[in-house]
Amino acid sequence: MERKTALVVGIRDEQSVCTAIAAELKSAGYDIVATYQDETTYAGVKRVADAIGFRSMFAYDARQDEDLDAFVSAVKDQNLQLDALVHGISYSTAHGAKLGMNLADISWEEFTDAIRVGAFSLVELSGGLLEVLKEDASILALTLRWSRFAVPGLNMVGAAKAGLESIVRGLAESLGNAKRIRVNAISPGFVPTYSISKVGNSLEILEREKLRSPLKTNVRNEDIADLAVSVLENRSITAMIYPIDTGVEIMG
Repeated sequence: MERKTALVVGIRDEQSVCTAIAAELKSAGYDIVATYQDETTYAGVKRVADAIGFRSMFAYDARQDEDLDAFVSAVKDQNLQLDALVHGISYSTAHGAKLGMNLADISWEEFTDAIRVGAFSLVELSGGLLEVLKEDASILALTLRWSRFAVPGLNMVGAAKAGLESIVRGLAESLGNAKRIRVNAISPGFVPTYSISKVGNSLEILEREKLRSPLKTNVRNEDIADLAVSVLENRSITAMIYPIDTGVEIMG
């Protein structure tokens, strides 16, 4: 059986949701290509790459136009043909330390950074890589349930993810017509990743979500990864956003 190739954008370290997705894709028979933002994140991604066994790694900072051009050129130079693209970035390290700020205190620069990295980068990647995305390829974005709810410290990310979800639907229409490419998203509950740890009350939110859940547990990276691969491989699903939050959302 011919192996497939998946590009995973959003790995930072072993705790990243995208790390679990990459591992599950590898087990499902995919060769994994990944990105790292810059030299500050390279070591963490390299550890994951060595542990799972990636085909290659590329530098890509979603805030830099020249990075996108260089990244796309590098992918094409390796003659890669992509069966899957996973988009799991939400904001850059430049303003990550301010993730927990009140939305009313966010500057225009910080807000546009969040929107570009967390939402518009999916448009840039899909367009830039369209030539190497196969017919019937599948794109999966990671959103958050806070795109629909107000949560202190996460409202900036929530705004970006609301935009991302709209982009998923728009790309599903345009890329489906162009190359039968499917575009979906999954919406996990609270997961203790590096980015979420930047929110000052992250442990409190994690415990509150656990207590509200009908299952009295938090969602696990492994379960998110299992859903991700299922959605990526189903040929009849597009333009959908799937929650995976141990039932927290039904509790109001």
